[in-house]
Amino acid sequence: MVKSIMNVEEVAEYLRFSVKKIYRLVETNKIPASKIGRQYRFLKEAVDDWLQGRNILLKPDWSQRLDRVLERMKARTSKADISAQDIEEELRKARLKKCENT
Repeated sequence: MVKSIMNVEEVAEYLRFSVKKIYRLVETNKIPASKIGRQYRFLKEAVDDWLQGRNILLKPDWSQRLDRVLERMKARTSKADISAQDIEEELRKARLKKCENT
């Protein structure tokens, strides 16, 4: 049975995240938590609302990830025989394919 108020370990188990991931989310204010003394507490209802509103398990931000890949690949193009236009074309195709699948 899941409690209505959880500690870090319990919310990590509930979300199937690592404890380290929960601390990172708390430190960046990405998950609702209250600090009581030196410990964090989480309301199950608030965590559920946050999870539904964020869709973090269903929709990763592919656009930002692809942009980072593009920048890394562009930086390496001077070392290879690949043009920046080729990279952008492949990423455009990947974005279109991803949009069709969602």
